[in-house]
Parts: sequence; C-alpha cells; structure tokens
Amino acid sequence: MKNIRWIPLTACALIAFGMGSAHAQGSEAASVPASVSAAAPLTPKEMRKANRQLAKAVRRALVKVKGLDSSNVIVVAKSGHILLGGSVPEADQIGLVVSAAQSVQGVSAVQNSLTIKAQGQ
Repeated sequence: MKNIRWIPLTACALIAFGMGSAHAQGSEAASVPASVSAAAPLTPKEMRKANRQLAKAVRRALVKVKGLDSSNVIVVAKSGHILLGGSVPEADQIGLVVSAAQSVQGVSAVQNSLTIKAQGQ
C-alpha cells in the first residue's frame, strides 16, 4: 500500500527533472524574468508570463519607432524567440519591425512572417 503512494511522487519527480534539463540546454537566461532565479526551472505558468512580458516589450518597442505603422503587426514570443506576423503598408517597414524586435533585451531570435498590404485592403 505504501508503494502505491510513491508511484505518483516518483513520476512527478522524473517529469520535473526532465523539464529542468530541457531548459538547461537552451539559452533562455535572457528571457527569464529578474524575479526568477536562473537556477530554478520555470513552471509552465512562469514561462507563459515571461513570454507575455517579452511580447509586450517588443510591441512597446514597435510603437516607439517613428514612421512605422505597427497596428497590423502580430508579435508572438516563446522562450526568447519572436515570431512577427501580420502586415505592414510598405516594404521598408519590414526592416524597421525586425530591427526594433531584435533590439529588445531578452530576444534571442526573430522570425519574420510579415507581408506587405496597403492600408484599406
């Protein structure tokens, strides 16, 4: 009977150990919030919060760029990687969006999936 209690506990410990080693392989230290220790593995809830904060920081950086219409730009963050989607009205604005996203602290990579779409289309 006592062995039955240890099975779920052992399974949880093995899963937590496996998740901790997966985080240690990448360079997620830059995307980790300052309130979380670098040695402690992030829980899924903490990772989602860090991703939301990073995406918000990128959107703030886009709004500050003069001459950039970022109203149709979608920003998705995952472990320091940024995916840019949506559209911009002119081709030269794609470079502005990518460089602004790369300048944000905590961004390790930017994937550009932006399209050019004139306003009103």
